[in-house]
Amino acid sequence: MKRIKFLGSSCALAFFMIFQISGCSLFAPKVALQKVIVDVEPKANSDTPLPLDFVAVADPQLLERLKGTPANQWFAQREQLRRDFPQGFNIWSLEVVPGNLVTFASNPLQGEKAEGVLLFAGYSTPGAHRLLLDKQTDIWLKVGAREMRLLDAQGQ
Repeated sequence: MKRIKFLGSSCALAFFMIFQISGCSLFAPKVALQKVIVDVEPKANSDTPLPLDFVAVADPQLLERLKGTPANQWFAQREQLRRDFPQGFNIWSLEVVPGNLVTFASNPLQGEKAEGVLLFAGYSTPGAHRLLLDKQTDIWLKVGAREMRLLDAQGQ
């Protein structure tokens, strides 16, 4: 009888240790973003293609750092950040053309572990050109001449 209790407590302790070592990754937040609509004005970014990076950041300290990073700095340091934080984030990169409306029913970041999702736009003009996407499942991004903004589900 005592041996059965000992085995039961040993199994429970082993399960608890494995759970702790995994860093509770079973319950880590994941990217909820699914549908993405990108509406690009005809004269956006001086009528030139615009790079967009959707960045799912898993590392909490890196997320705080990137929240204060302007887009031009992000694009300049992106490759070095990949080397410094190989498991810290995932990127979905796009290039959009002025005058286009593009709809993505899903995206490659969907379901990835992430503390937050940032969007950087590589405008040719100075500015932060960065958005923090909170738990949205669908977004409508309006890319204007010198800035971007999120619209409601009807594009308003």
